[in-house]
Amino acid sequence: MTSRGLIKKVEQVFAQDGVISKATPNYQTRKSQVEFAKSVANAMIDKKSIVVEAGTGTGKTFAYLVPALLHGGKVLISTAGKTLQDQLYTKDIPALLRSLKMGARVALLKGRSNYICRARFERAYEENVAKSREEVVHLNLIKDYLHTAKTGEKSELTEVPEYSGIWPAVTSNAENCLGRSCPDYENCFVMRAREKAKEADILVINHHLFLADISLRDNDITDFLPEFDLIVLDEAHQLPSIATDFFSDTLSLGNVRSLAEDCTLAGSTNCPKAANWTALASHVVKACDDIVLKIKMITSQDDIKTSISNLKDAHLLAEPFEGLVKAFNELANTLEDNREISPEMSTCADRVQLYLQTAKKWYKIFDQGQEGEEGKVYWLTTRGRQVLFNETPLVFSDSFRKARLDQGKPWVLTSATLSTRDKQGSPTFKHFTDQMGLDDAQTFHWDSPFDYRNQAMLYIPPDLPLPSANDFSESVATRIWPFIQENGGRTFVLCTTIKAMETIAEQLRYYVERARSSIKVLLQKEKPRKALLREFREHGNAVLVGSMSFWEGVDIKGDTLSLVVIDKIPFSPPDDPVTEGKSRWLKSQNKSAFYELSLPEATMLLMQGAGRLIRDENDRGLLIICDKRVINSSYGEMIWKSLPDFSRTTNFDDAMKYLKSLKA
Repeated sequence: MTSRGLIKKVEQVFAQDGVISKATPNYQTRKSQVEFAKSVANAMIDKKSIVVEAGTGTGKTFAYLVPALLHGGKVLISTAGKTLQDQLYTKDIPALLRSLKMGARVALLKGRSNYICRARFERAYEENVAKSREEVVHLNLIKDYLHTAKTGEKSELTEVPEYSGIWPAVTSNAENCLGRSCPDYENCFVMRAREKAKEADILVINHHLFLADISLRDNDITDFLPEFDLIVLDEAHQLPSIATDFFSDTLSLGNVRSLAEDCTLAGSTNCPKAANWTALASHVVKACDDIVLKIKMITSQDDIKTSISNLKDAHLLAEPFEGLVKAFNELANTLEDNREISPEMSTCADRVQLYLQTAKKWYKIFDQGQEGEEGKVYWLTTRGRQVLFNETPLVFSDSFRKARLDQGKPWVLTSATLSTRDKQGSPTFKHFTDQMGLDDAQTFHWDSPFDYRNQAMLYIPPDLPLPSANDFSESVATRIWPFIQENGGRTFVLCTTIKAMETIAEQLRYYVERARSSIKVLLQKEKPRKALLREFREHGNAVLVGSMSFWEGVDIKGDTLSLVVIDKIPFSPPDDPVTEGKSRWLKSQNKSAFYELSLPEATMLLMQGAGRLIRDENDRGLLIICDKRVINSSYGEMIWKSLPDFSRTTNFDDAMKYLKSLKA
């Protein structure tokens, strides 16, 4: 199909009397949506990649799907989270296909850990691995579910919460999956989902799976995902942070302990007389405990997050790591001698070899004071007995650039927040495109169709202390309470740190109790995210106080949410190891780490938080940002111009008057 012909068809579909209008109540043609769709059409014809920032309410899903379906061929859609994945698969795509009166095979593919593994479940049930009465109940619920399960997805079994400790025992990962050697391979839920994915015209996955496909293709494995004619990366603003985690090589002592348990179980089951499996595993676990103790001795802290270069006396970790290497060697040699006994033993042998090589690498770093490879940052985090040793690349743009060139297919990367504003107020995508290797991609920006100036107000209190003040969080709670009380709750309070979240919630609960108010203060850490959102919606006058996980991916329309508070500009902590490493790298390139990294990232995240307030054309609300640096710092203008075009004030009375007007 020619470009002109495809664009004409796109315009007809989105016309006021087009096929979508006949299936959509109160449909209005949106110029931005049509222009977005036409840009995708041109990208497909020219086989070029584009980066599209389209404000909330533009209708991004239909904008990229309509030209793709009209053009023909297969479409891969990747999202950051399960919420959008499920919405696309169960709602948006079926609705569009009905409107277009088209048929298409649609599949949803999630990561391996989202599916129950029959083999691991059987082992867990036989060995009764449940560690509490609650887990026993969960294990039996899973058993009942498997009698009728079609997809094997964890999400279908709503009675077992996401945080249940039984899930790791009944799901698999890339390390412990037996693959074709598994006795349940023919009935494997993951394999069934992948087979369905290969036949799909439209496949919905997540960014982790997409990155896994890129990584496997680098290793000449090309049958993980099938070929597609268009790749759409929705929620693309999250790709850089997800890629940072994905391309990191991490040694988790928690995973080491789990591996030791798996080896004990495999050895005791398949060849109990071949070795003292319990003793071999206990040596590995003891080495992990020695590492934890040494870290606590060095740092005198339980929870830390630091680069190795900043860790005082890091060389003292060489000794316990030498112990871990020795314990792994003993286990590896014994497994190798018994590898042929069963697929399970072979898998354990391979896993231990991988961990052994990683442990040797870290031993050399601590023993010889090596800084590791150039272009990477080496850092660790601890929380109790859980310790993670991380090797993170500072730049991964080449991986994305190579993947696009190898595929030779157009990519569409889209989100409501991909750009920041320059001094003239124009959108600039440089921060995003540089990270993603998209220097050759065409960029587009379309504002949201919402009338932000008439739908919402932004209030910035100019007299609050700076965020660095010791009493900042208490001051925030005091300032926002009159607004929360006037609004009858119906508020999100978005915090940048767990400590701030806890302090503000505690203070607000004190005010609620003192006022004898029916407002309920919900705190993120006290319940799972889904349960909190459900309770927030059902209660009607609740306040949800949360940290970063609530800044995006939450869509609450209507009067249930009409006040959003953000405590401060969400800058990454300057001592964050990855931020610190990237900053050093940028400075070595004679670039400003603040303006090239910290400010753009904080601005885009702030835009995501602000975006929780107005979700459709009927929403009204007040946004309060309690950080006066937005209006009185040298860089505040960039943030100010990047935020939606709300009406704005720094006057308490004006903001309160506006909030009261919403009730009227």
